Formats: sequence, C-alpha cells, structure tokens
Amino acid sequence: MQNEMMNIVKQFNDSAMASAKKIGELNMKTFETLATKQADLVKSCVEMGTKNAEAATKVKDLTELNTMQQEVTRTCGEKWVANMREATEMLTSVRDELTAIMEEAAKYTQSGAEQAVEAGKKAATEAVEKTTAAVEKASAEVVEMTKEAADKAVDATKKAAAKAKVA
Repeated sequence: MQNEMMNIVKQFNDSAMASAKKIGELNMKTFETLATKQADLVKSCVEMGTKNAEAATKVKDLTELNTMQQEVTRTCGEKWVANMREATEMLTSVRDELTAIMEEAAKYTQSGAEQAVEAGKKAATEAVEKTTAAVEKASAEVVEMTKEAADKAVDATKKAAAKAKVA
C-alpha cells in the first residue's frame, strides 16, 4: 500500500513539475516574442522619426513638412495597431495553451485522486481481511485450547473418581 501511494504521489509530482515546466517555457517564449515585437516597433518608429527630421531639413515649405509628418505619424500608428493586433492574437493563443495545460493537469489530478481512493480502499480491505483471518485463527486456537483443557479436566476428574472408588 505504501509503495502504491508513494508511486501515486510521485506521478502527481512529476505531472505538476511537467506542467510547471510547460508554463515556464510558454511564459518565456511569450515574453521574448513580445519584447522583440516591441523593440522592432520602437526601432521602426525611431527610424521614421529620424527620416522625418532629415527630410524636414530639405523641405521647401510648411505644407510639405506637415504632409510628411502626417505620413510618418500615420505609418507609425498603423504599425502600432498591427503590433497590438498581433500581440492580442498571440496572447489569445497563449491563453488557449495555458488552458490546455491546466485541463491536462486537472485530468491527471482527478485520475490520481481516484487511484489514491482505490488504493486506500484496497488497503482497507486487505487490512480487514488480515484482521479477520487473525481473529479467526486466534478464535480457533482458543477453542482448541479450551477443548484440550476441558478434555484434560474430564480425564483428571475420571482419574480422581477412579482413585476415590478404589480407596
């Protein structure tokens, strides 16, 4: 029973560690991807701003500068929106993966609990059977000893009665 319970606990711990490892790897991958996307987006916007500043020194009038700045702002804004959509899609995917990991862990936990209950029932049944067998054996021994003692008492009484008749 102890070995069976220890195996169940070990399997549970192994499953928990595997789930934790999967979650850790998923979190690291997500962080790295988001950080890379954000860095690329900032770099792109800084490059556009630099180009805008360079172009501002070459423009001929204020309308041309205003048009150029609007274009840079629009392009950077579109990149931000696209980045946010990608991040949202990625985080939705991550949520789905985390949900799957947690569902798998819950199934294993339920299975492990059922195994533990069955092992407990089995151990209790075995203990009752062993106790019953021991009680039956002890009862049989007591009956046998009582019978032997009664037989000896009868024999002793008969011998005493026979001696009393002779005397």
